[in-house]
Amino acid sequence: MKAYIENERLLIPALASLYNGLNPYVWTVLRIVLGLWMIPHGYPKLFMDDAIPASKNFINFGWDEPLLWAYFIGAVEFFGGIALTLGIGTRLIALMLSFEMFVIAFAVLYPQWGWGKRGMEYALLLGILYFAFVIKGAGKFSLDRMLPKEL
Repeated sequence: MKAYIENERLLIPALASLYNGLNPYVWTVLRIVLGLWMIPHGYPKLFMDDAIPASKNFINFGWDEPLLWAYFIGAVEFFGGIALTLGIGTRLIALMLSFEMFVIAFAVLYPQWGWGKRGMEYALLLGILYFAFVIKGAGKFSLDRMLPKEL
């Protein structure tokens, strides 16, 4: 289903061709940006010493094996960011990342969070954007599209 913007609805009708021309690429660009956004968050957890401070959140949650969880999150961010950028396994990766962002917003930053405090709005926004890809999928320009079936 193609979405077309009607000239009559625009304040500047001449922009309709630009909007219609770029429309098929919007979700792809957003997916790539969101994938690239996560890679540098996961890299230090996997390949530097950031897993140790990240494990403190899991200690606070009372979870067993907090360092293992920190490495898992690093893997989701790093390898999931790469996968999301390429558009492979998009719905599953986006689900994991949206869940992570909601946990950050409501479990790590809560109850001290508020708009403009501690950055919870960024985690919440990212969670909502990742969840949009759970529903939307990777889109036309993705490796998922080349598979016979997708999640």
